[in-house]
Parts: sequence; structure tokens; C-alpha cells
Amino acid sequence: MTPPFSVAIVHYHLHRGGVTRVIHTASRCLTEAGIPHVILSGDPDESGAKLPVHVVEGLGYGTEPGGPSGLQLVQAMRAAASATLGPGPVVWHFHNHSLGRNRAMADAVAILAEAGDAMVLQMHDFAEDGRSVNYEVIADAETLYPHSPRIRHAFLNSRDRGYLVAAGLPAERGVLLPNAITAPALVKPLETAPESALVLYPVRGIRRKNLGELFLLAALSPKGTRYAVTLGPDNVRWQAVHEEWLAFAEDTQLPVMMDVVGRLAPAPKALRTYSSWLRHATHCITASVSEGFGLGFLEPITVGKPLLGRNLPAVTNDFSEAGIVPGRLYDRLLVPASWVGMETLRQRLVRSLRATLEAYGQAMSNEQLDRSFAAMVHKGHLDFGNLPEDLQRQVIHRILAGEDADNVLVEIRAETQPLRGWLKRTLKQTRPTAKPEDMAAYSTAAYVERLQQLYQAVIEAKPAAPEYVPKHKVLSRFLKPGSFHFLCT
Repeated sequence: MTPPFSVAIVHYHLHRGGVTRVIHTASRCLTEAGIPHVILSGDPDESGAKLPVHVVEGLGYGTEPGGPSGLQLVQAMRAAASATLGPGPVVWHFHNHSLGRNRAMADAVAILAEAGDAMVLQMHDFAEDGRSVNYEVIADAETLYPHSPRIRHAFLNSRDRGYLVAAGLPAERGVLLPNAITAPALVKPLETAPESALVLYPVRGIRRKNLGELFLLAALSPKGTRYAVTLGPDNVRWQAVHEEWLAFAEDTQLPVMMDVVGRLAPAPKALRTYSSWLRHATHCITASVSEGFGLGFLEPITVGKPLLGRNLPAVTNDFSEAGIVPGRLYDRLLVPASWVGMETLRQRLVRSLRATLEAYGQAMSNEQLDRSFAAMVHKGHLDFGNLPEDLQRQVIHRILAGEDADNVLVEIRAETQPLRGWLKRTLKQTRPTAKPEDMAAYSTAAYVERLQQLYQAVIEAKPAAPEYVPKHKVLSRFLKPGSFHFLCT
């Protein structure tokens, strides 16, 4: 039976990446469920997938003045939806409308809210979360986060939902909408098990992915262990950091390979494809210090690869609630504070924290500085993952010089042990900590059921004048004292 509504999915673009993949999955799920829909995008779908895409001029990235207004964008979207879907009620499903990539989109959402339209506003990323350049675009927008009985805010993790609820979003209008998980590639097992571990980091090498941690692990791993990062950054903002790590790999000869897919092969005569790298990998790793959903924690399970790396409770707590242990994870990698120098770290913190806060129009208080500094120190140690890259390299050079390698500790649930011994044992473990059948909560069947419930709830609710979450309260949650992270700036 065809539902009494249709859906218009709205995003800036359909370039390769996480949000596009989510939209592709949603479109296929809606098609299988018999829900009429269209994808409105500022650019064509570069994947070539045969999905119902309609390009709307003005939806793409646009931070400069001179583009269409919010009202003009609403008119264009309404016309596109009507031409594709025909008459009848529409649920608007926006992705990242508040990210600061197009002010007109944020204004359009507020106009639709005032008109009483049914909407799902899905948040993958936040301008308030280490994206100060984006925030400038929407800094004076007081209607950024509308809510009403006909609007639901959809979040990838409980932390983000908690931030918005604490800022004033009624709890019943904020829901979790985790991504559906499907295997990223078909992986045929190798005929002969490799002699040494190949640890694959299937990400783009941007700053928050904490590339330096791979070099630290490589310096302390058993001989023959190799680490590989699949892709380089496609944003010019992160290319300088990536180039510095490439130079460091050349300088130190540590077994860390960067941007390998399409450029290098994982073994002699092997293909250079992602599938080939995944097939040859003995383990996957995550070292990221910030994630929205945490796809990298779950995808290895679908292809039978064991995962090791850095735990992110903001996202993995949701997996635990679903009964999933995604991998062998640590909470911190600790190095003696004396290796860096407390005064050096504090001076770096003063500069970086002040610059970050000023970029958001905030002044740095003594309380903010003191609490941020205190949060970095752990019983005379520092978490390697929250050091600037040059200080990370300083630590690794010390280890390579043969000094006190066993003073590098891994912390797991408040217990510490030498990292080198933990790595030796962990890299011998070749079985994942979960099975594909454990992933039912993140199946496409579960995902389409969540979508249908969301759409049904907003389309059946009676229109009411929207209210707005105070934007400054949202910002204060992301900038709360003690939350600063060097690699998230």
C-alpha cells in the first residue's frame, strides 16, 4: 500500500562521502518500502547510481553573498518536489542544514517550519564542533534549530542528542537515527595467512583521524607489522598536515603507508583497489579523536576483520547499548608529561584555545584555560592523541632513539599497561569481537523502519508555530570547559 505522503531528501551535493552514502542507502530503502521520494541536490550524483535525483540550483555550497535567498530556495524546492512527486503532502528530510555551508538552506528550513511543513532535520556534523569557519556563515541566524510537533531532529549518537536537549530541544523531538551498515566490499579470504600483520585504517587522512597515532603504534609494534591509510584528504585545508606525515614516514622509515588505494598494492602482484587492501589486511584500526556515527567501528565486523584502536565513548556507548563490542579498544595512549614539558603544553594550549574561542566570538576565561589544561593531564601523563602533531613527532623521535619505550602506556577502563606488550598480544588476535549477525540494530531493515516511523510521526502531527533552540546554548555545549582538543581545530 502506497503511504499517503512522499519524501524529499535534501543535501548540498552527492559527491563521494559519508552523507552521500547515507542518502543512497535511504533512497534504496524507501524504494523497497514503496515510499515515493526524490533527492534534491545542488549537484548531480557523481556515483552514476540510478536514483531519483533532481538538481536544484542554489542548494550547493555557497558561503558568499549573491546567491538565492531562503525564500527563493523554498520556491525552487517546492517546484522540484511537485514536478517529481506530484501533489500531496511531502516530508522534507534535510541533511546538515545548520552546518554553515549555505546560509540560504538554513533560512529555507526556518521558512518551511513557519509554514507548518513536516520535516526531519538530520545532523551529521555541527558548525559548533571545531568548524569555526562554517559557523561564521550562520553566526547571526537565530532560527537555526526550529522545533514543533511536525519537526524531528535526528542524531547519529546520543551525545549530540543530549547536547541539543540540554540546550532546549524538547526530548520527544530529538531522536536517534543511526546509519544502516552494509559490507563496504566483498572480501575473499587469502589462501595463505600472512606472516606479519597488515593493519588498515579505512579513512581519509584528515586531521581528526589522528594519523600520528599510527606512527606511535608502528614504532612499538612487532617487527614486520605494517600500517596503511586508505585515502588522502580531498579538502585543501588538511593537505599540509597530511604532507607533514608523509615526510615523517620518509624520514623515519616507519612502516606506515599513506593514501594507498589506487597508488600502492598491499602485496606483490595484488591489485591496488580498496577491496584488495581489505582482503590483505589482517586487522582494521581506528585512531580518530572525533566521529559523528563511527562507521569505522562497525564496518570491519561485516567483513570479518578484527578491530583495534581508540575508543570514543560518545559513539561506542550506543553500540554497547545494542549489545555490540566493536573491537579491542583503548581509552588513552599515555606518555610521560616530562617528554613534552608541562609549560610547553600550556603555552600551546593558551594560543590554540584562545584562537578557537575567538573564532566563535568567545573570550577565553581563566576557568576555561585551567579546566582544559587539567583535563589533559592524567597522573603525570598526557594522552598522545590530544597533542599537536609536532609534539607527537617529538615523542616518536624519543622512542626511536631507544629511550624508555615501555613508559608508553595503554589505558583501558582506568587500568594501564605497557603499550608494546598490549600490541604484541592484540595483533595476534585474528578474530573479531563481534559477528555480522550481531548487527541487527544497524541493518537496512531496522533503518527503513525507523525512517517510516519518523515520517509518519511528523506527517500526522497537527501544525503549530515553531519555537527555536537558542543557538548560543548549543554553542556552549560544544565549547564547554575541558572539552578542547588540539586535533579538532
